[in-house]
Amino acid sequence: MSTFRNLSSVFAIAICLPLALGAVSVTAQADELPNPDWVALLSDYEKDYWQAPVDAEHGGKVLDATTMKLDEDLAVTINHLGAKGADKNGLTAQRKRALIDSDLYGEETMPDSLGPVLGKYMSEGFKQGKLNKVSDLFKFNVASTFQSKRAAMHPRPYLDRSQSTLGGTNDLAGLPATLDIQQSPSWLEHIPGYSTLQKNSSYPSGHTTMAYSWGIALAGMIPELAPQIMARTSEAGNNRIVLGVHYPLDIMGGRIGASAQNGQYWHNEFASSIIPATRQLRDYLTERCQADHHGDTLPECIANLKATTAGGYTNDFVDPVATEPVKDQASAVRVYTARMTYTFPQVKSEAGAAFTAPRGAADVLRLAYPQLHADQRNAILKATALDSGYPLWKSSDGWQRINWAKALCARVTLDKNGDVTKVESADQVTLTGPSVVNAQYADNGNHPASDKAAGENSAAPAGPDLATLHEVQKPALIAVAVGAIAAALVGVLLRVRGKRQ
Repeated sequence: MSTFRNLSSVFAIAICLPLALGAVSVTAQADELPNPDWVALLSDYEKDYWQAPVDAEHGGKVLDATTMKLDEDLAVTINHLGAKGADKNGLTAQRKRALIDSDLYGEETMPDSLGPVLGKYMSEGFKQGKLNKVSDLFKFNVASTFQSKRAAMHPRPYLDRSQSTLGGTNDLAGLPATLDIQQSPSWLEHIPGYSTLQKNSSYPSGHTTMAYSWGIALAGMIPELAPQIMARTSEAGNNRIVLGVHYPLDIMGGRIGASAQNGQYWHNEFASSIIPATRQLRDYLTERCQADHHGDTLPECIANLKATTAGGYTNDFVDPVATEPVKDQASAVRVYTARMTYTFPQVKSEAGAAFTAPRGAADVLRLAYPQLHADQRNAILKATALDSGYPLWKSSDGWQRINWAKALCARVTLDKNGDVTKVESADQVTLTGPSVVNAQYADNGNHPASDKAAGENSAAPAGPDLATLHEVQKPALIAVAVGAIAAALVGVLLRVRGKRQ
């Protein structure tokens, strides 16, 4: 009898211990990134270009009239081009797209970044409630702009810019108090919101921050189309200028905040939110592709639909910044990259500063390069980063310099030590998606140790196809399986014991 009692205890431990270990391996967080300090990340604006109003007697002050003049001149030019050729209702194709983006719904803005067919699938998936995990990601992966807007208090371009919200008069350093902004009418249920927007809070753009929060996440989940997704995301930001409610610097600030937000979210929620949403989206798109005979896998479908070229996201809106239409991955990268700086000149004395990827940034590349480790992904970010010396780079902790359109979809070459020796982006070579040459060397040297050093919250990666069960989920399932077997064995032994008694 004591023998069976001991066996029962052993098997009880066999059941409970693996379950506990499995739970730890899935849910324990090796490291949590705190919320980024939005005000600090965006503080170059108040240090270099614009001094916020102090009180009812002392308004804001332009600190760099040359940069701020270019900012407002570009705003007027892009706004006018968006209104060019308007129909009798005052609408153009570009204004209509801008008005859709002004609704601030990721489910409306992001689908067409995948192209007409995949975009239609995605849109229908949202409407049918089949992409609820993606919707949740869009809702929760959002950077706050409240404090950074209050820190800047800069007037919007369609207002009397001499008047401070606090009641004082702004010192515009000779720049005009009013700009020739052409306001857009509403279209169907889509409204520009001129009368409802916060007046003196142009920097940073909240709509742009939201769009980049969605777009960077989507590009990370479908990296094969990252260049087009990011080009569409930059269009959503640019559309705030088209409507005349923001300046280019506002858009650049929004991109910085959303980039930092994604770094935190992908770092903290990779296993709990990113993987489930990615699986749901890619599986759903694959099912739709299979049903319509476009391919058995998502990469096959993308290739058959020509979603990386003419069958994908395209855009023929051009201006002094985006000087060419988006028609394929290469042009998408070029347009996106141009909107990273909006033609602002580089300060040559600040050029060439060393780039260190901020914490969390490498996490966004985990699905694009499942073979690689944190330091190798950081090397990709460094190889594709914008040079220093452009507006807003100093306070951004590196986020301003990250080029997501290049980094998320590149051909990466490793040497025998596992070191990254070459990174070729989609504007340099024709790509069907991110790839690694000499991937067999990825685990050489100390590269695997960089994952732990980076505090990544699940050691195992997940490939873009997600064809097999994500490794981070295996420990729990193995634990359950072991526990089930142990429970069955205990049951058998107890039955044997009962019969003997």
